[in-house]
Amino acid sequence: MNNLALISLRNDHLNDRNETRDSIDTAIYDLISEMNLIPLLVPNTPAYTNDLENIFNIEDVKCVLFSGGNDLNILNSKGAKNICITRDQVELNLIEFCKRNDIPIIGICRGFQLIANYLGANINKIEGHINVIHEVKMIENFKNIQVNSFHSFGLKNNNLPPNIKPLAYYIEDNTIECFRTITPFRSLNFMWHPERFKGGKIDSIELIKNYLKF
Repeated sequence: MNNLALISLRNDHLNDRNETRDSIDTAIYDLISEMNLIPLLVPNTPAYTNDLENIFNIEDVKCVLFSGGNDLNILNSKGAKNICITRDQVELNLIEFCKRNDIPIIGICRGFQLIANYLGANINKIEGHINVIHEVKMIENFKNIQVNSFHSFGLKNNNLPPNIKPLAYYIEDNTIECFRTITPFRSLNFMWHPERFKGGKIDSIELIKNYLKF
Protein backbone atom coordinates (compact mmCIF):
# COMPACT_ATOMS: atom_id res chain seq x y z
CA MET A 1 0.00 0.00 0.00
CA ASN A 2 1.47 3.36 -1.02
CA ASN A 3 0.59 7.06 -0.69
CA LEU A 4 0.05 6.67 3.04
CA ALA A 5 -0.64 9.43 5.54
CA LEU A 6 0.06 8.31 9.11
CA ILE A 7 -2.44 10.08 11.40
CA SER A 8 -2.27 10.51 15.16
CA LEU A 9 -5.43 10.18 17.25
CA ARG A 10 -7.03 12.00 20.14
CA ASN A 11 -7.50 10.00 23.33
CA ASP A 12 -10.37 10.26 25.82
CA HIS A 13 -11.37 8.40 28.96
CA LEU A 14 -15.11 7.80 29.33
CA ASN A 15 -15.80 7.68 33.06
CA ASP A 16 -19.35 6.34 32.71
CA ARG A 17 -18.02 3.34 30.75
CA ASN A 18 -14.62 3.11 32.44
CA GLU A 19 -12.89 2.82 29.08
CA THR A 20 -10.29 4.78 27.14
CA ARG A 21 -10.77 5.44 23.44
CA ASP A 22 -8.65 6.65 20.55
CA SER A 23 -10.70 8.59 18.02
CA ILE A 24 -10.61 11.06 15.16
CA ASP A 25 -12.93 13.48 13.41
CA THR A 26 -13.87 11.59 10.24
CA ALA A 27 -13.69 14.87 8.30
CA ILE A 28 -9.92 14.25 8.35
CA TYR A 29 -10.50 11.44 5.86
CA ASP A 30 -11.98 13.86 3.31
CA LEU A 31 -9.04 16.21 3.74
CA ILE A 32 -6.57 13.37 3.22
CA SER A 33 -8.52 12.07 0.22
CA GLU A 34 -8.33 15.48 -1.46
CA MET A 35 -4.55 15.16 -1.23
CA ASN A 36 -4.75 11.74 -2.93
CA LEU A 37 -3.49 9.97 0.18
CA ILE A 38 -4.71 6.96 2.14
CA PRO A 39 -5.18 7.47 5.91
CA LEU A 40 -3.53 5.05 8.31
CA LEU A 41 -4.37 5.60 11.98
CA VAL A 42 -1.62 5.36 14.59
CA PRO A 43 -2.81 4.11 18.03
CA ASN A 44 -1.68 5.84 21.21
CA THR A 45 0.61 2.99 22.19
CA PRO A 46 4.27 4.07 22.08
CA ALA A 47 5.57 0.55 21.40
CA TYR A 48 3.99 0.63 17.95
CA THR A 49 6.04 3.68 16.97
CA ASN A 50 9.46 2.62 18.24
CA ASP A 51 10.59 0.93 15.02
CA LEU A 52 8.42 2.18 12.18
CA GLU A 53 11.15 1.59 9.59
CA ASN A 54 10.60 -2.15 10.02
CA ILE A 55 6.84 -1.80 9.62
CA PHE A 56 6.55 0.41 6.55
CA ASN A 57 8.26 0.83 3.25
CA ILE A 58 9.46 4.39 3.85
CA GLU A 59 8.78 5.42 0.27
CA ASP A 60 5.08 4.62 0.79
CA VAL A 61 4.70 7.10 3.68
CA LYS A 62 4.11 10.52 2.14
CA CYS A 63 3.37 12.46 5.33
CA VAL A 64 2.47 12.30 9.01
CA LEU A 65 -0.53 14.30 10.23
CA PHE A 66 -0.91 15.31 13.87
CA SER A 67 -4.63 15.80 14.50
CA GLY A 68 -6.35 17.97 17.09
CA GLY A 69 -7.70 17.11 20.53
CA ASN A 70 -5.96 16.75 23.94
CA ASP A 71 -3.69 19.35 25.48
CA LEU A 72 0.04 18.80 25.75
CA ASN A 73 1.28 17.51 29.08
CA ILE A 74 4.01 20.16 29.10
CA LEU A 75 1.24 22.78 29.40
CA ASN A 76 -0.16 21.18 32.56
CA SER A 77 1.07 24.04 34.77
CA LYS A 78 -0.66 26.54 32.45
CA GLY A 79 -4.11 25.01 32.78
CA ALA A 80 -4.02 22.18 30.25
CA LYS A 81 -6.92 19.72 30.29
CA ASN A 82 -7.60 16.25 28.91
CA ILE A 83 -3.93 15.33 28.80
CA CYS A 84 -2.71 12.06 27.32
CA ILE A 85 0.95 11.38 28.11
CA THR A 86 1.11 8.30 25.90
CA ARG A 87 -0.13 10.37 22.94
CA ASP A 88 2.64 12.88 23.60
CA GLN A 89 5.19 10.06 23.41
CA VAL A 90 3.69 8.54 20.27
CA GLU A 91 3.80 11.87 18.47
CA LEU A 92 7.35 12.59 19.62
CA ASN A 93 8.34 9.18 18.25
CA LEU A 94 6.66 10.10 14.97
CA ILE A 95 8.62 13.37 14.82
CA GLU A 96 11.88 11.44 15.18
CA PHE A 97 10.71 9.02 12.48
CA CYS A 98 10.05 11.95 10.15
CA LYS A 99 13.43 13.52 10.91
CA ARG A 100 15.27 10.30 10.12
CA ASN A 101 13.45 9.74 6.84
CA ASP A 102 12.70 13.25 5.54
CA ILE A 103 8.94 12.74 5.78
CA PRO A 104 6.89 15.96 5.95
CA ILE A 105 4.52 16.71 8.84
CA ILE A 106 1.13 18.40 8.88
CA GLY A 107 0.17 19.74 12.31
CA ILE A 108 -3.40 20.72 13.13
CA CYS A 109 -4.23 22.69 16.32
CA ARG A 110 -2.58 20.51 18.99
CA GLY A 111 -0.17 19.37 16.27
CA PHE A 112 0.80 23.02 15.67
CA GLN A 113 1.49 23.42 19.39
CA LEU A 114 3.44 20.17 19.57
CA ILE A 115 5.77 21.19 16.74
CA ALA A 116 6.22 24.74 18.06
CA ASN A 117 7.02 23.47 21.55
CA TYR A 118 9.41 20.83 20.16
CA LEU A 119 11.33 23.62 18.41
CA GLY A 120 11.59 25.70 21.59
CA ALA A 121 8.72 28.18 21.17
CA ASN A 122 6.61 29.30 24.14
CA ILE A 123 2.98 28.16 24.03
CA ASN A 124 0.72 30.13 26.36
CA LYS A 125 -2.92 30.45 27.36
CA ILE A 126 -4.86 32.86 25.14
CA GLU A 127 -8.38 34.27 25.14
CA GLY A 128 -11.04 34.58 22.46
CA HIS A 129 -10.06 31.62 20.29
CA ILE A 130 -12.56 28.96 21.37
CA ASN A 131 -15.41 28.07 19.00
CA VAL A 132 -15.24 31.23 16.89
CA ILE A 133 -14.76 32.18 13.25
CA HIS A 134 -12.19 34.90 12.69
CA GLU A 135 -10.10 36.43 9.94
CA VAL A 136 -6.41 35.74 9.58
CA LYS A 137 -3.89 37.47 7.33
CA MET A 138 -1.62 35.44 5.06
CA ILE A 139 1.88 36.92 5.23
CA GLU A 140 3.22 36.07 1.78
CA ASN A 141 0.26 37.09 -0.42
CA PHE A 142 -1.45 39.50 2.04
CA LYS A 143 -4.72 37.64 1.57
CA ASN A 144 -7.27 37.58 4.40
CA ILE A 145 -9.20 34.35 4.95
CA GLN A 146 -11.86 33.37 7.47
CA VAL A 147 -11.07 30.28 9.50
CA ASN A 148 -12.44 28.43 12.50
CA SER A 149 -10.80 28.50 15.91
CA PHE A 150 -11.07 25.91 18.70
CA HIS A 151 -8.02 26.41 20.90
CA SER A 152 -7.19 27.89 24.28
CA PHE A 153 -3.38 27.88 23.84
CA GLY A 154 -1.47 29.81 21.20
CA LEU A 155 1.82 31.19 19.94
CA LYS A 156 2.60 34.90 19.89
CA ASN A 157 4.39 36.32 16.87
CA ASN A 158 7.52 37.36 18.75
CA ASN A 159 10.79 35.84 20.00
CA LEU A 160 10.35 32.83 17.74
CA PRO A 161 12.96 30.13 17.17
CA PRO A 162 14.65 30.83 13.80
CA ASN A 163 13.32 27.68 12.13
CA ILE A 164 9.66 28.70 12.65
CA LYS A 165 8.52 30.68 9.62
CA PRO A 166 5.08 32.29 10.16
CA LEU A 167 2.66 32.16 7.21
CA ALA A 168 -0.51 33.61 8.77
CA TYR A 169 -1.51 35.45 11.93
CA TYR A 170 -4.61 36.77 13.69
CA ILE A 171 -4.45 40.55 13.51
CA GLU A 172 -6.34 41.24 16.75
CA ASP A 173 -3.78 39.68 19.09
CA ASN A 174 -0.76 38.92 16.85
CA THR A 175 -0.95 35.17 17.42
CA ILE A 176 0.42 32.92 14.71
CA GLU A 177 -2.20 30.85 12.92
CA CYS A 178 0.02 28.99 10.46
CA PHE A 179 3.76 28.36 10.19
CA ARG A 180 6.16 26.15 8.30
CA THR A 181 9.55 24.65 8.99
CA ILE A 182 12.31 23.43 6.72
CA THR A 183 14.72 22.18 9.37
CA PRO A 184 15.10 19.94 11.32
CA PHE A 185 12.13 18.53 9.40
CA ARG A 186 9.66 19.83 6.84
CA SER A 187 6.30 20.75 8.31
CA LEU A 188 3.24 22.89 7.76
CA ASN A 189 1.14 23.69 10.81
CA PHE A 190 -2.34 25.20 11.24
CA MET A 191 -4.00 26.48 14.39
CA TRP A 192 -7.30 26.30 12.53
CA HIS A 193 -8.91 23.00 11.51
CA PRO A 194 -8.82 22.75 7.68
CA GLU A 195 -10.97 19.62 7.84
CA ARG A 196 -13.89 21.39 9.55
CA PHE A 197 -16.49 23.97 8.50
CA LYS A 198 -14.85 27.32 7.74
CA GLY A 199 -11.48 25.62 7.73
CA GLY A 200 -10.09 27.42 4.70
CA LYS A 201 -9.71 24.01 3.11
CA ILE A 202 -8.88 25.21 -0.40
CA ASP A 203 -6.21 27.63 0.85
CA SER A 204 -4.89 25.04 3.33
CA ILE A 205 -4.48 22.31 0.72
CA GLU A 206 -2.79 24.79 -1.62
CA LEU A 207 -0.30 25.64 1.14
CA ILE A 208 0.34 21.95 1.81
CA LYS A 209 0.99 21.23 -1.87
CA ASN A 210 3.18 24.30 -2.31
CA TYR A 211 5.38 23.79 0.74
CA LEU A 212 5.48 20.05 1.39
CA LYS A 213 5.40 18.80 -2.22
CA PHE A 214 4.64 15.12 -1.64
